[in-house]
Amino acid sequence: MLQQTQVETALPYFERFLAKYPCLEDLARAEEAEVLSLWSGLGYYSRARNLRRAAQIVCEEFEGRFPIDYQQALKLPGIGRYTAGAILSIAYDQSLPILDGNIRRLMARLLACEEPSDRLDKLLWPLLTALIREPEAERHIADFNQSLMELGALICRPRNPRCQECPVKDHCRGYSRGIQGKLPRKKAARSTEEFLYTVAVIERDGKWLFRKGHGDSFLTGFWELPRIPGSPTESSEKEFFLEHHLSLRTLAGYPPIRHQITYRRLQFFPITSELSGCPGGPTWRWARLGETDLPVASYTKKILKEVLQQYGQKTFRYNLADDST
Repeated sequence: MLQQTQVETALPYFERFLAKYPCLEDLARAEEAEVLSLWSGLGYYSRARNLRRAAQIVCEEFEGRFPIDYQQALKLPGIGRYTAGAILSIAYDQSLPILDGNIRRLMARLLACEEPSDRLDKLLWPLLTALIREPEAERHIADFNQSLMELGALICRPRNPRCQECPVKDHCRGYSRGIQGKLPRKKAARSTEEFLYTVAVIERDGKWLFRKGHGDSFLTGFWELPRIPGSPTESSEKEFFLEHHLSLRTLAGYPPIRHQITYRRLQFFPITSELSGCPGGPTWRWARLGETDLPVASYTKKILKEVLQQYGQKTFRYNLADDST
């Protein structure tokens, strides 16, 4: 969960996840939809899928114990060089280096290395491999690797590093040159893509109409409100019929709701709608938020809550208090 996510954000998810899946076997037996639903809001959902699949492989092929062999660990879904090294060094005292974002920042400042962050790893992996061969580091490999991560996270912070409290400040070239706050150099930013959608908010008997498997879905396996590209126009109802075979009558339109996923900037224009007929098939479902087998992306929750909270509930019989998420 801490990959690409800060501790304070991940912690409540971590606690709920362990409460639901206290052991590896529990996670291995879980349905993917249930795991995604519990993960909803953390983003980078391939992590959840990989975690579940890795648990299944460990249970099926390694009798429920994480493999002690480095190459076998690397073959597990979602396990790369850093994660394998962290697990095997901390859990099994294997002399392996690790390199995460905190360590990358720490080392860039210590060495005053001005290479862009996406090119630092080629320089740092050999250095860290040499460092762990030092006798004191090798004898206490778990403590050594964890200390590097903690020093980067708590002292050598991305902004406002606490240099006066740093135990290695006298050896830090970045600090001595006064450039520590500018390191590591950022890689060239990826251009942001803009996406606009008209979203149909349709309620019936206290449930919402969801669709799974939009052709341009950002999150595979998640349920969403039916949508079409672009902002609302006079032809939107016709476009919903052509795209989804939904016969709609628009009740009201609302200001756009903004959401960003990595380099994608999304704008959703909700329209509350009445539906003639009822769509069938496995890609459609009437459901409430919070159902354990209904993974819903955070932007879908945001759309529903914004419509209900900011613009009133006169159109709906649904009570927001029913939403357990």
